[in-house]
Amino acid sequence: PNVSISLVPSSFQPGPNHLLCSVMDFYPAQVQLRWFQGQQELSGYVVATDVVPNRDWTYQLLVLLETPP
Repeated sequence: PNVSISLVPSSFQPGPNHLLCSVMDFYPAQVQLRWFQGQQELSGYVVATDVVPNRDWTYQLLVLLETPP
């Protein structure tokens, strides 16, 4: 798979920023993505797309984590 993490600045000031994790070109479709800070899992402000199929029989997933400003 290809994995990238990017910072998405808030369009509202001084609102929270978001970290976007893009997971592309993986197979099979079963995948688990979790955010951690140290040993603690962050799950309160996480939004994920459904796993989306690509034309080449691979899949992609986007997961967004809201972070403090």
